[in-house]
Amino acid sequence: MTGQLLEFLTSYGLPAAALLLAVGQFGLPLPTSLALLTLGALAGNGDADLTTAFLWALCGATLGDQAGFIAGRFIAQSAEGRQGFLGGLARKARAAEPKLARWGGGGVFLTRWLFTPLGPAVNIASGITGLSWIRFTAWGVAGETLWVSIYIALGFSFGSNIETLAGILGNLSMALAMLALAAFFGWRLKLAVNAAQTRSRLKRQEQS
Repeated sequence: MTGQLLEFLTSYGLPAAALLLAVGQFGLPLPTSLALLTLGALAGNGDADLTTAFLWALCGATLGDQAGFIAGRFIAQSAEGRQGFLGGLARKARAAEPKLARWGGGGVFLTRWLFTPLGPAVNIASGITGLSWIRFTAWGVAGETLWVSIYIALGFSFGSNIETLAGILGNLSMALAMLALAAFFGWRLKLAVNAAQTRSRLKRQEQS
């Protein structure tokens, strides 16, 4: 995979890397982290300018984020009045808008560089729930800047071992994402249990 990606980026240049990152950040299963490591390795070998590679990568990743956000916003605007699954999804998203408006920025930032497997889903969810575009973009660009910087720097420093490094980082990101999901569902379960206990207590009080 590394050799093929290296050959692809060498043949088609930095715009191709930006396109790969954009499509990957939109949600298609592409080796975006490996692509960033490869860009860093190319810069380390003198085959690409480090600053130019960083800017192309950041533009590509941000473009993918924006595409996901716009797709989510389109679903919310076009389906809110409909019956069925999409309509229900849009109405639930609209109801959750105040909560995401309060906490969504931090979630966008963390899923750019730490919980990266959740990033594409968060992009779409941010659009569906009506998170401010300015807030989404500001947090998204900040997170992507950190992600691109870390991975290009690692590729620049450890270019000869990028495939092993990519595997380690990919497994770590997936593990962190699973932990985040487990914590979220545990929190929701705790809320549900507390609500059930409160209803049961109120019912007993009414009967006594």
